Amino acid sequence: MNLVLLNEKIQEISIPKTVIADKMGISTQSLYLKLSGKRVFKTTEANKISDILRLTNAERTSIFFDE
Repeated sequence: MNLVLLNEKIQEISIPKTVIADKMGISTQSLYLKLSGKRVFKTTEANKISDILRLTNAERTSIFFDE
């Protein structure tokens, strides 16, 4: 998982992390733990954040599936 790229995409679109967490249906604290690598994104969460950030398929693959 490429957390650096994910965090860069969040900064790029300028949506507050509190809003992203709300749209995902998780707490802000849970989102911060996932973005720091302390917790893992579930598949449904990865799909939700990908939709929120409007990631392309290539970006989604680079962030969530490339080692």
